[in-house]
Order: sequence, then C-alpha cells, then structure tokens
Amino acid sequence: MQRARKTDNKTGTMSKIHLYIAFFILFPPTLAWGQQAAAQQLVDEGVALHDQGEYEMAMGKYREALSLDSNLIHAVYELSLTCLALKDYANAEEYSSEVIKAGEKQLAPGAYAVKSEALMETGRAGEAIALLQEGLEKFGDEYLLHFNLAINYYQQGDSDQSLHHVSRAIDLDKRHSGAFLLNAYLLKDKGLWIQSILSFQMFLLLEPDSERSKNAFEEMLQTMGITQKSEEPVQRSFIQQQMMRNRPPETKQADGIPPLSIVGGLDRRIVYQSMRETLDSLQEVNSEVDTFRLFAAVNRSMMKVLEAESVGTKEGILWTYYIPFFTHIEQSDYYETYCRYISVSYYPGSLEWWQQNSEAAENFVRWFENGDEN
Repeated sequence: MQRARKTDNKTGTMSKIHLYIAFFILFPPTLAWGQQAAAQQLVDEGVALHDQGEYEMAMGKYREALSLDSNLIHAVYELSLTCLALKDYANAEEYSSEVIKAGEKQLAPGAYAVKSEALMETGRAGEAIALLQEGLEKFGDEYLLHFNLAINYYQQGDSDQSLHHVSRAIDLDKRHSGAFLLNAYLLKDKGLWIQSILSFQMFLLLEPDSERSKNAFEEMLQTMGITQKSEEPVQRSFIQQQMMRNRPPETKQADGIPPLSIVGGLDRRIVYQSMRETLDSLQEVNSEVDTFRLFAAVNRSMMKVLEAESVGTKEGILWTYYIPFFTHIEQSDYYETYCRYISVSYYPGSLEWWQQNSEAAENFVRWFENGDEN
C-alpha cells in the first residue's frame, strides 16, 4: 500500500492571528509545540519501523504519539496501514474510517485505499469498489484511488474497467512501478503484446530488483517469444496463486502466434517479423546462445521498427510516450547497460556485471535521471 504523506497548510488571516495570541496567553506555546513535535517524531519513528517490518513496535510508537496528541490524524492513518500489513482488517477498516471522517485532504485518498483493501480481503468487493468511487467523487482524479480501483477490478475479472483505471493512474503519475506492471498484465491478456512488453520494461526500470521483477521479466521473455511458456503460468502480482488458473487467457491466433493485425496505426506483423528474424538468425549461428543476448538483440530490433513506424502524426500514449522514451535509450550509449539494469533480478550475470562495473552503472543511473545534459 502506497503511503500518503502529510503536508502543512499555512494561512495568515488577522482573525486567526488574534486567536493564536489568545491561545498563547492561556496555554504556554512551548509545551503545546513540544508535545506536537514529540508526537510527530514518534510517528516518524513508527514509519521507519513499519518499513523495516517491525509492525508491532511501529504500532507502539503510533499509540504513544496519540497519547501526547490525540488529534494527530497522521498517527491514526499510520495505524491503519500497519494494521493492514498485520492483516488485522477490522482495525485497518476502523482507523481508515476515522481518517476519512476527519477529511484530511492529504491523507484521505490513502485512507480510502486502506479501507477498500480491508473490505476486499474480507469478501466485500462491491463495497470496496463503491468506496473508491466515492473517493474519486470527493477528491477528483487521484492516482492512488484509480490504481486501487484497477486492482479491485482486476481481482474481480473485469479487465476493461481495470485497464481504464490503471491507464488513468499512469496518466496522473508515472513514478509508480505497480501501475505499469498491472498495465502490462492487462495489455498482454488483451493481445496488445507490444504495448505489454514496453509496459513491462517501464516497470523494470522503476523496480529492477524485487521478486516480482524476476517474475515480470520471465513473463516478458515469454511474450517476446524468447523463452517457452511453462506448464504453470508465471506468478503475477495482485492476485493469489489459486486465481492464476482462472484468469482470462491471453489473445493468440490458432497457430500460437500473437495477434498481428494493425491496431491504433501499429503494424504488428512488421514488428513480429523483425523480432523473429533476429531470434532465428542468432539461434542459427549458435543454438546455445544465452537468453540475455537474445533479449538485448530482439528488443533492439523491436525498438528500431517501432521508431520507423512512429514517423508521422500518430496520437496515443504508445506513440507520444513509450516509443520516444525507449528508442531514446536504444540509440544512446547506455543500451547494453540498460539491458543489464532491468534484468538484474533474473540473470545472475547481470547482477555480477553491475557489481563489477559500478562506474558504468552509476553513469547510466545519472543519465537516466538527468537526461543528456551531463
């Protein structure tokens, strides 16, 4: 669950100044401020403990903070998150409801997300979805609300609604890896395999070294035709293993070839032929060539065709965002480094490369973050 952070709102009306003066006369400001600062410090310590997996200790910090400042809604919000992590869904629901009722604008979207997840986990999917829709009505477009709606619809098997909300989440904020991963799953299942490959790679750029990164890279290799599918489907995030067998099958032609019709101005047959020719030529020369080399070469061939296909005025996120973004990487001096970077969770050789080439790795990260300026 993504954490929503508190921000300060500053106002300076004369009426409030008079109220502050009256308050300071009645109550020593040092004591009030000292208690508030101490309470917030305890919350910050609790957040650090939560992030380390020390949930019970984190709970203690939040409760201690509330004993100093019973109105510290930030502490209540953090309690809801930690209860969710502990699978204490009843208290997660109670605390998140308190935050929603308080109407704290910075924390309420996160509280809606916490409560909806608690409802989902206790078999109340309809309530969870309705709650998130309510949040959107109150707060307008919020990344977290759209993303959680996408997850809920995905778990309910409604891929159209899930894709709608995850696309909106990505439009609002492209910094979060999970949305790109869910987007990749949905696109693949709908037969939009090229868009799925690009979304997988965006996820891997943002989150290269987790367990779900390893699974995502494996599924991407299968989508690219570099590796064969296993009997058991690759474990996906957001759904339980027992739900994997019931997920809708991805769209394929009778011969096992992915859909090659033109969609949104993209001629997928040209892309597929280029990828297959590259793969076949490499395997013809060396039948035991490692899959990292196959990936780097096949991926490059795909990028080059997509760049050629993007000439002209074409609209949509594929043409205006994904293709320019990735072709820029492919044309840079960092392409090989990029391939190593997004595959560190999957190939031991990539991890070893990063450990032995720290300067090149740092240069890539710096270039990726800052662009071509340096």
